[in-house]
Amino acid sequence: MFDLVHSLSDDELLPFGLRAYRLNLVSLFGRDWPRERIAQAARAAAISKILGGWEYHQHYLPRLTSAPDAPQVNGAHLEQVRALLERGRGVVGVSFHFGHMRYLPSEFAHAGIATHLPLASDSYNDYWTARASNPGAALWKHFEFVDVEARAGAISLAKALARGELVFSTIDGNTGNDGTRGDARRSKVALLGSECRVKNGLFVMAARFGSPVIPMVAHNLDGQRACRLGPVLDPGGPLRGADAERFVEEAVQSAYTFLGEALNAYADEWCGGDLFHQWRLPAPSVTHPANEIEQRLREHLGTGGRVVMDTRRIVELPGENDIVWTDALTGRCYKFPLAIVDLAARLADEGRGVDLRWLDQHPSDVRSRMWSLICQLASRDAVRCHG
Repeated sequence: MFDLVHSLSDDELLPFGLRAYRLNLVSLFGRDWPRERIAQAARAAAISKILGGWEYHQHYLPRLTSAPDAPQVNGAHLEQVRALLERGRGVVGVSFHFGHMRYLPSEFAHAGIATHLPLASDSYNDYWTARASNPGAALWKHFEFVDVEARAGAISLAKALARGELVFSTIDGNTGNDGTRGDARRSKVALLGSECRVKNGLFVMAARFGSPVIPMVAHNLDGQRACRLGPVLDPGGPLRGADAERFVEEAVQSAYTFLGEALNAYADEWCGGDLFHQWRLPAPSVTHPANEIEQRLREHLGTGGRVVMDTRRIVELPGENDIVWTDALTGRCYKFPLAIVDLAARLADEGRGVDLRWLDQHPSDVRSRMWSLICQLASRDAVRCHG
């Protein structure tokens, strides 16, 4: 299975979100990483999503026995969570759709820690099927999965914290009883320079019950699974009013800052990166004055320069009869009609680009259309001067 998935071509990975991974990684790293690195990370992330779910649900869970399984992830996460639980206020463990995140709650349950995992309805059904297929596994003795898109899901989690137990969640799923698109309980956070709107319900619960929050991710390190811990965010006790609101906002931001640090190091394991655009807020769209842009372009091309696509923010999405460019920062799209798709191809090729000689090879009406589109693209930073 591993060899088969890794042998898939980029075209074969398109149904698994490869374009979305590219787009979202460009929105975060387009100005810092070369296009080749982003393409490699996007491919690896798409593969990690395929293999991560298969490995855990089809290979790991079915083989579990009535004896607790040995630790699968290296790190100090078990000791840290145990120490926090001793404070008697429950613990909120937060992770992200990243690397080997599924193994973390299993680790806690197999260690005898009562663990509650909030899930979207489709993932809840996967775990329900796994438990029904292997009901005697020791995992289920201390592992409770909760459908948080159901009406009573949040109540179940609140009761767990009130009992001083562990609630563990991959919070970038950003779902609740109003689904992933709902506006209830949202905070604005910064992630590597992008502004995002994310669910904060678990952080609100942590403030309500005084539960410490500990971020963590499980990633690959020297061929093994390893847990990386973030800073503990402890309200110190139950909070109300402005104190609770302040804790929630600071804790949510701290958790996503931790995610940003993990992405800088292990973006190729961000299996949830294909959905980032659902909770990232588009950057403001800026249009520069047309006359200034046209003058700048004429001067640059007149000295032998070229114009190329700004690959730091633009991702090309080929269609059936046209080509569409998408601005990864603003979400704005630009459609190239079939009659001038060669313009898109030329702009996308940094080694060639568009210069005056190439433009002048076209009939005047076609050249005029091309020039107008180039000026429009430049006014919105979709193309840049080069060479």
